[in-house]
Amino acid sequence: MPELPEVETIKRGLENNLINQTISSVQCHRDTLRHPIPKKLDTQITCKKMIHFARRGKYILIGLNNQQTILIHLGMSGKMIVRPNIDGEPIVKHEHLTLITKEGQRLSYIDPRRFGMIDLFKSEQTHRLLSKMGPEPLGDEVHQEFLILHLQKHLQHKKQSIKVALLDQHIIAGLGNIYVCEALFLAGISPLRESKTLDKDEIKKIVGSIQTILTQAIEAGGSSIRDYVHANGKKGYFQMQWKVYGKEGGYCSNCLTKQKKSVIKRVVQTGRSSFYCDLCQK
Repeated sequence: MPELPEVETIKRGLENNLINQTISSVQCHRDTLRHPIPKKLDTQITCKKMIHFARRGKYILIGLNNQQTILIHLGMSGKMIVRPNIDGEPIVKHEHLTLITKEGQRLSYIDPRRFGMIDLFKSEQTHRLLSKMGPEPLGDEVHQEFLILHLQKHLQHKKQSIKVALLDQHIIAGLGNIYVCEALFLAGISPLRESKTLDKDEIKKIVGSIQTILTQAIEAGGSSIRDYVHANGKKGYFQMQWKVYGKEGGYCSNCLTKQKKSVIKRVVQTGRSSFYCDLCQK
């Protein structure tokens, strides 16, 4: 599933190519994904200008000049591709929605597994899926301090592991399996640690590591595994910088610099694989 860096990269690609362009044609090639696509979506957004692009957690938001917002979630395998429109060009395999702009661009929503979603809501309101979402992990120093206090408050009584807690979108938005594994490795915190055992200094390390990893991943265009590509069809390359994710059985790079040999381990937590070094993550 695309996580925050991948969704942010796609959002930026859409914004760079489509900001202030007017939707001239909408083609829905199927009625439902994970949820039904809104009826009459085509009539509601045709002739409307895309004036604002944003990301909230793992959702892309496209604001229109009629005070409505398109909400998009990529699910497990969704991608959004922008390219020049060619009249009569056939849709590609698994293309479920096509937007054509007056300026000659074509936006395709492609989703082989159809776990994504597309919805439309009034911009002045908060969509029900966003209303209880936790704070964003990225921000300035003031926001970083807020996050530390926020996590202290929400973790101090939790028996569940820190890995599971960080994946909870109600606690913090946008994090997924890959980047939580990498952030906890950078922070030196075991994914198995009970959340309530973490002190303020350790939470500060986790917040700093989350921000570092996410920033690096966005700079690298995200991690391309399976279906993920940028809005222009190119792949990200942060997967080349992974230290623990998917590295089960390999030597810990951190330990090797200290002339120690420790093997990356894999454990399943609430149905997801966690990768870590039990020597340098405590």
